[in-house]
This record gives sequence, structure tokens and C-alpha cells, in this order.
Amino acid sequence: CGNAPKKALLGDLTVLFASYQVPEAMAHMADDVVWTLVGDKPVHGREAFAKELEAMSGNKAVALTIHAILTHGNDAAVHGEMHMADGHRFGFADFYTFTSAKGDRVQSITSYVIKL
Repeated sequence: CGNAPKKALLGDLTVLFASYQVPEAMAHMADDVVWTLVGDKPVHGREAFAKELEAMSGNKAVALTIHAILTHGNDAAVHGEMHMADGHRFGFADFYTFTSAKGDRVQSITSYVIKL
């Protein structure tokens, strides 16, 4: 399927984010990426995004389940569950916009995270 490479990239990015492998994840972000963790202020730029992730990195996921990855053009979504090192569980849905339909650079991410 033509969308398989993008789905594979999204699965890889989800693992990188859950394990806070920040440099590896940032390699796929546009310079002017915008990350919105719903309920917080948007974070603008790759450097600021990396700093936010580094600040959260003390509690890594010990288990990650991806329920679905959907792609259409330059838009995509991933949802699943994370079990964290401190015992908490979270459901998440991340909505991505890529710089282009065939691109591998992320322009924006909107993340919904719910404690289970």
C-alpha cells in the first residue's frame, strides 16, 4: 500500500515519543513544528518541542499499545495506550499534519492524553 511507509513512520515516532528518544524523534520534525498538548499552550519550533519532551522524560512508557494508525494525504492520526514506569496508564490520540502528502517531516501535532 502506498501509505505503508507513512504508517510505519508514525508507529516509529510513537515509540520514540513514548520512550523519550528526543533527538531521533526531532529528526522528523519541521523546523517550525507546532505541538499542541490539548489543555496547554502550543509549543512552537523544533528546539522548544525537544525541550518540552526532555522535561517530561523522567517517566518513560514501559508498555505501549497502538490501536490504530490512519493516514490521508498530509494528515494522520495515531491512538493507543501507554503504561508508564510510575504505574499510571494513559490513553492518547495524536493528530499529525505533514509538510506534504509524500513528506516525512511533521508540521504539527495535536495530542490528547487522558489518564485511565
